[in-house]
Amino acid sequence: MINFRKTSIRKYFLYLLITGVVIFLFYFVIHKNVFKRQAESVIPEQAVVVPTAANPLTILLVPGHDPDTGGASFKGVYERDLAVDVANNIAILLERDLRYKIIVARDKQAWSPVFADYFVNDKQAILDFKNEHQTAYDLLVASGEEIVVPDMGEHTLVNPRVAVELYGTNKWANENDVDLIIHLHFNNSTRRNTKLPGPRHGFVMYIPQKQNVNAASSRVIAQYIYNELKKKFSPEAPGYYNSLFEDHSLIALGAFNTLDKPAVLIEYEYIYDKVLQDKTSRDNALEQMAEQTVAGIKDYVDSISLEN
Repeated sequence: MINFRKTSIRKYFLYLLITGVVIFLFYFVIHKNVFKRQAESVIPEQAVVVPTAANPLTILLVPGHDPDTGGASFKGVYERDLAVDVANNIAILLERDLRYKIIVARDKQAWSPVFADYFVNDKQAILDFKNEHQTAYDLLVASGEEIVVPDMGEHTLVNPRVAVELYGTNKWANENDVDLIIHLHFNNSTRRNTKLPGPRHGFVMYIPQKQNVNAASSRVIAQYIYNELKKKFSPEAPGYYNSLFEDHSLIALGAFNTLDKPAVLIEYEYIYDKVLQDKTSRDNALEQMAEQTVAGIKDYVDSISLEN
């Protein structure tokens, strides 16, 4: 009787093990195919269509954080407001050229109605979208087919509401033929006395890591913008990857391959920088940041026009 029980138990656990392996393999194959389709959907750099008035380059500008909360601040100057100012300046400059279609995701009061409604009405679809991509990505990492390299920057965790907004922005961009997503931010540093400026200065840019499906195209565009920005502003770490940092965990850049198209995140300057404290110098700096960003975008478009 004892031997029978032991044999039964062994058979039971063997059955569970085999069943588990079969389920895992089935699940892996399905999600691997999902991931493969995402990768194959990326348009090769040489196949990028040259923008025209009839077929403009659609750019989504996303000012960092929410209209009324989040982001860095220093002596009454708020990152979330400065980001909107730069976005509006970029939009004004680019909308003069019919080759560009600009979408600004929010102003200082609220998200654009298109996005505000999308975050509410499609919340569950956004969460499903995020979970499916994360599962597929995690399976590739577990199998060894994907190797995650540590990020070059440090980031704070986002709360569930912000996560829905960021993943929702990615999902919306994929569904609405957006060609380029640019997230606009201003930096801050950890320091003991937050009433005093910190020691770090300069701009930083983030792009997706090499394994992301939108990595190659993002780097090409980001490099053009970086080259223009550094003509007027100092990179934070010019000797370290040119302050053009790769990142796999930033949702804004398409974490878990949730973005098909190129994405760039710009940290224009540290919030406590002297140039941002006086209104006149701040307005001039924000205009110059926008002008250099636009120059970089146009350099990229000119380059693909020459290639084609």
